[in-house]
Amino acid sequence: MENKEEIQVEENQAEVFEGREEAMAASAAEIRAYAREALNGKWGYGIIVWLLAMLINTLVSLPEYLVDDGNTFGDIWSFISSAVSWCMWFGVMACFLDIARKAHLSYKRLFTGFRSLKFFFKFVITEVLQFIFLICWYLLLIVPGIIKYYSYAMTEFILLDHPEYGPLQAITESKKMMYGHRMRLFILGLSFIGWFFLCIITLGIASLWVVPYYGTARAKFYIDLKAEYEKKLAATPIQETVPAEPVEEEKGFEVEE
Repeated sequence: MENKEEIQVEENQAEVFEGREEAMAASAAEIRAYAREALNGKWGYGIIVWLLAMLINTLVSLPEYLVDDGNTFGDIWSFISSAVSWCMWFGVMACFLDIARKAHLSYKRLFTGFRSLKFFFKFVITEVLQFIFLICWYLLLIVPGIIKYYSYAMTEFILLDHPEYGPLQAITESKKMMYGHRMRLFILGLSFIGWFFLCIITLGIASLWVVPYYGTARAKFYIDLKAEYEKKLAATPIQETVPAEPVEEEKGFEVEE
């Protein structure tokens, strides 16, 4: 009898899991449909933004190939080019976020990572910390590293909306926001697997369309997740701490006979 009950419980759990997978898949399809609709008439902007970012990254990295291996200048310039590359990708994400929000589009947003020297260093430190954290997790086990990668996935979007946040604050906020939603983002990325293969087959040519498509979809995921997260925070009741009454006052209450 107990075996039958256990089997029934397992079947029910399997049905619930399958239902969740279908819901996630439908959500990914809706996000992709929204991204296509948001890009309607703006594909040119998305393609130019991606081309400019790749061109600038290529030009900045050129000095690395003009020096001998092990050269100190080459090592220093390698870090500088990486920092510039991070900031350029940050700007690309800003442009795709504007597309997803159907906001005013400007090519100046591509350089949002360079808005000030202070913000530039803040963003670079944020990326370095994420890299260090991920390396530490990957050294432990592959799966925890993958989980943490998705936990940190919204960090850059959060910095775009809250440039006043510090590096650790943005990373922590991403972890809170992504808790319970990592699988959704994984499935969204998985739904683009065919497009990624197309990029490989076409030697990167298809990326001119795939990157804006995927970037806008990812931005839409963030927008929905942020709205859901803020709604959850607003619905959470604020627990007020009631100060304990002094012991002397408690002794003063006596029951008169």
